[in-house]
Amino acid sequence: MRLAVPSYLVPGTWLENLELAASIGWIRGVELLFFAYDEEARRILARELGGIAELSGALELSLHLPDPLGPADEALVEATRPFVGLFVAHPPKDGDPKTAARWATLLGSWISRYGPDFLLEYTGREPFARAERELPGLPLCPDTGRLLLDGEEPARWIGERAGRVRAVHAHAAREGKDHLALTGEEAWLPALIGLARERDWRLELEVFSLELASASERAIERAMGAAEGRL
Repeated sequence: MRLAVPSYLVPGTWLENLELAASIGWIRGVELLFFAYDEEARRILARELGGIAELSGALELSLHLPDPLGPADEALVEATRPFVGLFVAHPPKDGDPKTAARWATLLGSWISRYGPDFLLEYTGREPFARAERELPGLPLCPDTGRLLLDGEEPARWIGERAGRVRAVHAHAAREGKDHLALTGEEAWLPALIGLARERDWRLELEVFSLELASASERAIERAMGAAEGRL
């Protein structure tokens, strides 16, 4: 199991957050967040690309693709593919079958050109089902918070699809809100940790501050210690 964090631990750029992450011993990887690839993002990435590539030797990098995806976003994939191991894609929110078909055609063309390391994130039951129909069998990035909000038991849902999972977005959800720090009291967490350790999954603590990420890491350590104490 490798623990990772998003590229937003503190306010700052991708490179500034990577430099911080590289200084923290338990962080093995970072997911570069590109919810859009607009003019400002292009300018910052052009300036920081060399530094990010250099830090990829110390950190296992993934990249969260823009939502919605468009043909112009291929430039982001092309620029980062030399040092990014996994690309995480949202399925389209739009229920129009034409939108889903365009998304599948675009993502399928990138898989053909850049390799199979494009992951379908679970962002909700219906978007996930539409994406599965259009582009079946993609590697998966389950999201525990979204699963909880949909009334799913995360470890069971993930375990049923374990052969397709490459990474997991791990966070808590309570009272209709997700991206909350793990506490270690989650009933599903020990089973998820067991799967992640057995299969050496990348477990990204998808919370957006260093304080919350550190709290989640401590919760995982407590959960592992409790499980080992019961053996």
